Amino acid sequence: MEVFEAIKTRRTIRAFTKKATEEQVRRLLLAGVQAPSGSNVQPWEFIIIDEPKTIEQIAEYKYQQTLKMDIDEAILKNPATIEQIHQQTLKTPLSPNRAAKQKKAYQNCAVIAVCNKKGHGIGRKPWMNVENIASVWMCIQNIALAATADGLGVQISILREEHQIAVEKLLNIPDDHELATMIMIGVPEIIPKQREFGTDRSEFNWLHRNRFRKD
Repeated sequence: MEVFEAIKTRRTIRAFTKKATEEQVRRLLLAGVQAPSGSNVQPWEFIIIDEPKTIEQIAEYKYQQTLKMDIDEAILKNPATIEQIHQQTLKTPLSPNRAAKQKKAYQNCAVIAVCNKKGHGIGRKPWMNVENIASVWMCIQNIALAATADGLGVQISILREEHQIAVEKLLNIPDDHELATMIMIGVPEIIPKQREFGTDRSEFNWLHRNRFRKD
C-alpha cells in the first residue's frame, strides 16, 4: 500500500479476530524506530506482553479508568449529580458499554507497552521531556501506518494517573521511564470507513499564514 493511502485509510480498530505474529510485531517495531528523535536519543522501549493474566490485569485497569471517565463526564454535564455519585459505590457504573468495549479490545491481539525515557539530552532537567514524548508518538504513528499497509489494525490504549502508575508497577518499568501507551495489533474484526467519533474538518480550514486567524 502506498504511504498516502495508508495515511488516508488508517482507522482505530476496536476489536480483533487474530493477533499479529511475533514476526509481524517485530517488523512493525522496526518501522516505528525509524522515527526521528531529538539529539538521536531514541527514547523508546517496548514490552511485548503475552502472559494472559498480565493482559487481563491491564485490561481491567483500562476498564476501571473508563468507568471513572464516564462518571466524571456525567458530573461535568450535570453538577447536581455530584452528591449522588459521591454517595453511591462505583460498582454500578453509569454507562459500562464504552468501558467494556475498550476492555474487550485487549483480546485476540498482540499487546505491547510503549515506554518513554524521561528527560532529554546532556545537561537537561528530567522534567524537560517534551522532545522525547514527541519522538515516541512519531514512532507510534509509524507503527500504525505500517500496520495499515500490512492489512493489520492498531488500537492505542492510554492509561492515566493511578491506572498508569499501576501498570508501570505491574510491568516493572523503572523510575527513569514512563508508560506512554499500550498498543494492540491484530487482524481487524471490522475496518470502519469513517471515524467513530467527531467529524472531519474541511480541508485547510485549520491552515493559517503568519498569524493565527480567529475567523
